[in-house]
Amino acid sequence: MKFVFLSAILVSALVLNSCAGKRSRENGPDLVPPAYSTGWYVGGELSSNYVTYSKKEVVPLFPEKENGPKLDFFVDTLDVLDQAERKMLRDVLYDGLSCQDYADNVYNNIKSEYLKTKESAAAQPGESYNRTYRETFDGAVYPSFIVVSRSYYYLSGGAHGQNEKAFFVLDRETLSKVELIDILRAGAENDLRVGINDALRARYHVEPGAPLTSAGFLSETANVPRNFFISREGLGFCWNPYEISPYSMGTLEVVLPYARIEKLLNDKGFKMFKNL
Repeated sequence: MKFVFLSAILVSALVLNSCAGKRSRENGPDLVPPAYSTGWYVGGELSSNYVTYSKKEVVPLFPEKENGPKLDFFVDTLDVLDQAERKMLRDVLYDGLSCQDYADNVYNNIKSEYLKTKESAAAQPGESYNRTYRETFDGAVYPSFIVVSRSYYYLSGGAHGQNEKAFFVLDRETLSKVELIDILRAGAENDLRVGINDALRARYHVEPGAPLTSAGFLSETANVPRNFFISREGLGFCWNPYEISPYSMGTLEVVLPYARIEKLLNDKGFKMFKNL
């Protein structure tokens, strides 16, 4: 199946959905290059089924001041025209809300909290009260499942903003979220943990068998995160800042190639990789 990048589906979005904005897909605010960097794409005839809704707002803290502090807000969401898949996406990604209602709710909450800082900002004119909130998606549609990653960035003052990325694997046949346990055979987690730690050592130049702390990690070995994704490169895992590493290392991702995890998969996992 031929895959096309998001630029192809944005043409359809103009006709099929009311969009408040559109953009090219780029890596989010991660501090290190992610392992999952194929970009959002869908397969050929599926392209017109997937559309986006974006909300972008700028909220000045003091409207009367031309260059005063402000909140930069941006939320980008994924929608689908198929009613069954739409319900699944909304339930898993957007608390059961429509994309517009979800974006509006997030905006109203962030804006409300920001405006509460007005009194403090007036009393401390030398401090920066600029704020940023960004929520974007990335991922891919395959014949039997969808992979979506949602990246969050929030600057609420201080030395740096907060980054977070969450992956979701969605089964298009059962219309449900896929958990890691759903695709692994019983007893596979220990072998998977070994593979993950070997992959982290290789990526961050740690001697085989040496503790990860020698490369700046917060613990000697890494856990098996439930934040995972499936790609044509293999089975991937993601850790956000402070989970196993300091903020300076950014969001961490590694991919175990199919040859490494093939024997760890159950029938469902094998079928999902076969359908890539």
